[in-house]
Amino acid sequence: MRRALKWLLVAALGLSVLSIASDARHFNPAQREGAPYLFNITMWEVDNALNKWVFKVKSALSGDGEAGREQDTRDYFAINGEMAHVRGKLRYASALDLHDETAKMQALLNDTEAEADELSRGAEETIEAYISAVAVAEGLGMFGEVVFPPVDVRLTQPPKLLIVSPRERIDRKHDALLRPDMNLSEREAVEYRILREDNLSALVEDIGGLATYPASVANGHPMRWTVQASAHEWLHHYFFFKPLGRHMFDNDDMFQLNETIANIVGKEIGNRAFDAMERDLSMEKKASMGAVSNGDEPPPFDFATEMRETRLTVDEMLAEGRIEDAEEYMEERRQLFVESGYPIRKLNQAYFAFYGTYADLPASVSPMGDQVKRFRELVPDLGEFILTVSEFSSYDEFVRSLGELDAGN
Repeated sequence: MRRALKWLLVAALGLSVLSIASDARHFNPAQREGAPYLFNITMWEVDNALNKWVFKVKSALSGDGEAGREQDTRDYFAINGEMAHVRGKLRYASALDLHDETAKMQALLNDTEAEADELSRGAEETIEAYISAVAVAEGLGMFGEVVFPPVDVRLTQPPKLLIVSPRERIDRKHDALLRPDMNLSEREAVEYRILREDNLSALVEDIGGLATYPASVANGHPMRWTVQASAHEWLHHYFFFKPLGRHMFDNDDMFQLNETIANIVGKEIGNRAFDAMERDLSMEKKASMGAVSNGDEPPPFDFATEMRETRLTVDEMLAEGRIEDAEEYMEERRQLFVESGYPIRKLNQAYFAFYGTYADLPASVSPMGDQVKRFRELVPDLGEFILTVSEFSSYDEFVRSLGELDAGN
């Protein structure tokens, strides 16, 4: 039955992607410049769904059971610590525009990823089981302990995302999914051509995950982050069959509401699953928590406050028509972030257009993050909260319901 449910979801998601693609009437700048690097999402879903079932069959035939999966999980996150260290060096090399060092670190990262991939299937099954257990405990199972859609995760390198925004304002105007193997020169070339030919701000950014089926979740991160991201993407799968998810692409507000709820609740579900995993698997603290990207302790720098100040100042400058001043200011601030331990490769209007989608993050100026957190406070039961918000078809419905809850307290 679990297998049938998985294939039903693959078909539904695939049809959704195809229907969106068929509505395209012309190539926008993201589609035009991203064309040589476009990510084939449908083929990825089919290939990875099949690969996961091949792994299940091989595991059953070889007699590898729960103990084998748990050991793979321990080994996977131990290697992830090494991967995080290499990826941290890669990000710093990219942020400092060191092309030779970037190429060197990318090659080393590819080798480490290949080693981790050999262990990833066991880690994926473990993560799926623990997130499912939290969902069942919160009353989200359809048939007793059967979660629909089933939690299905692929620990890999997700596609990169090309985001395009006008220069005179922050607005996520266009985007496109690009292959994960794009190198730094290719990313910068795409961004430069869109700036030169269309006078638009562009960014080719790494993403933490994508709600394909199975969900694509970035490797090379600490266990807590990985489980949180996996829960985030599963929530998108869950909402896909609810009014909240079906109306996700109606407008910017609904898109942002979906992402913000998945961000906030995904962390909560992920934390509970992580705590159980760390306890049951007797994980070493270093492996389960992961390493800081640059190998040192985080510097005494308030990223959230500084990034929020940056966003507000940029908005003011753009509102006054001071585009070049805003861009110079963003580059100055980017250098400050890099010096303070946050290797941001490019800080521009497209950066804020992307990260502003998540209203609970400091790059956003939307009140929606605080609204979702307040709603969560007023509905203290996690399962009830998820069931309640999943039924909203519009942002206005959400706001009205929040107002009614506030009035009753």
